Amino acid sequence: MNNTEKIVFYDGLCGLCDGSVSLILKFDKNNILKYSSLQGKSGQFLLRKLNKDLKEFDTVLFKVNDQVYTKSTAVFKIIESIGGWVKVLLIFNLFPTKFNDWIYSKIAKNRFKLFGKLDTCDISKFNIPGQFID
Repeated sequence: MNNTEKIVFYDGLCGLCDGSVSLILKFDKNNILKYSSLQGKSGQFLLRKLNKDLKEFDTVLFKVNDQVYTKSTAVFKIIESIGGWVKVLLIFNLFPTKFNDWIYSKIAKNRFKLFGKLDTCDISKFNIPGQFID
């Protein structure tokens, strides 16, 4: 039995993040991932632990047990975890992390302009008990 804990921490008010989580849920056929908004109790605890600004939600965090990945590395680790045909996107991991993180940061900086901002975190997409932490 696999006891690996994998949690996606995302900006619960970001349209891009919300859409990305909805997409990940469709591909995560084995329901191995759990989710938490960065604004929630668990997200705030993790940000504090990482000495990050508690009001900056411009990166996805992917926690695998005690290891935390950010930016493009988090995205690639999530894709590796869910598998399926989306693994084809791992081709972009051939680029240097610095370049991928630069692209990630450019998109993150403009995410509200490009994808909108939600009034509340939409948790209706989570239908398995314990899948959404907070």
